[in-house]
Amino acid sequence: MSNDKLNIKSILDSEKKKTFFSTTFELSKSKKRKFELIYFLIFLFIVLLVNISYSQSAGGGYSESYLLRDIGARPVAMAGAYVAISNEPFCLFYNPSGLSTLSEKPTFNSSFSFLSLNRTQSALAWGQEVAENVGIGLAVNNFTNASFTARDANGNSIGSMTDWQYEIIGGAAYNIDFASIGLGLKYISNALIGSGTKANGFGLDIGTKFNVMDLFTFGASIQNVAGLMYWNTQTKERDIIPYTIRTGLGFEIGLNDETYTSRSTISGEMEQVDIPATRYILIGIDGVMTQHENAPSVVLGVEAALHEVIAFRGGIELAGDDLNQYKLFPMNTWGAGVSLRPRKEDIDLPFRLNIDYSISSDLLSINRVSQHISLMLEF
Repeated sequence: MSNDKLNIKSILDSEKKKTFFSTTFELSKSKKRKFELIYFLIFLFIVLLVNISYSQSAGGGYSESYLLRDIGARPVAMAGAYVAISNEPFCLFYNPSGLSTLSEKPTFNSSFSFLSLNRTQSALAWGQEVAENVGIGLAVNNFTNASFTARDANGNSIGSMTDWQYEIIGGAAYNIDFASIGLGLKYISNALIGSGTKANGFGLDIGTKFNVMDLFTFGASIQNVAGLMYWNTQTKERDIIPYTIRTGLGFEIGLNDETYTSRSTISGEMEQVDIPATRYILIGIDGVMTQHENAPSVVLGVEAALHEVIAFRGGIELAGDDLNQYKLFPMNTWGAGVSLRPRKEDIDLPFRLNIDYSISSDLLSINRVSQHISLMLEF
């Protein structure tokens, strides 16, 4: 009997060792995969950046410059410090990797900007999780100028014309544990209505976002990669769209987040469950560099949700170019806003609703201020 017990003990010890080394090996492989993904993403961005800089270094101008404008009352109020946050469908205009962290419920963003000189800008975006760790989205950004009277070389009127520009973006993103990567492919159109002159083009956005040890998020994106516009004129002009590089950090300070321990229904082991905060302070710091600019712009944005039904936002450019001089607080970009978030049970709606309003700098306006309003619906 004693020999049998010894044999059984020996077998159990052997199985424990196998389990231990197998688990250790699996963890090692998982950790290795994470580092391999990080190295791959870093390598990909370096290659893309070098390639873009080389292929477009001789290009000039700011074709389709409306693409450089911040979109959505929330990002606008935070001065565009949004690349590391990007947690709603408007992420398609900043960092498409944010699509992978959206809810499985369909979510819609809409925005309208009241600009001077009879200019208008509007946007509509949809996004949701469609499979585990996979999100997709679609967005439209529309920009129009007021009608004007066109004249020929002799000053004779040849009719009324309007410049109409828009982009359509389709994107997808994949998320694994601590990192996500996303792509956005855009179709771009520019038409001078009344003249028959128009252009069509394409661009590519690539973005990534990392959760760094649950301390902060790091985001980076390259927008309008290899962006080109093709005109239907006799000379068949081709414009190069300037690319934009965004990098940023996001910090969230939870004011009422909770943690409790529960037993897993699968393994039977005790697990820690985190309840996200509904009251928080969110801080974003971004560096934004557009092709042909002399230096990057550094912006800071803050969102303070001190109550579940209301949040306040503000943002400012910390450093940037001002008439070819790099300055601290140039005041070219700033924003402020408020968000109303009525609870579903209070207003008896079949969806969650956010109403956002903001004001921001507008260098073409007489008072240098523009207004923006956005709606967010999650069904």
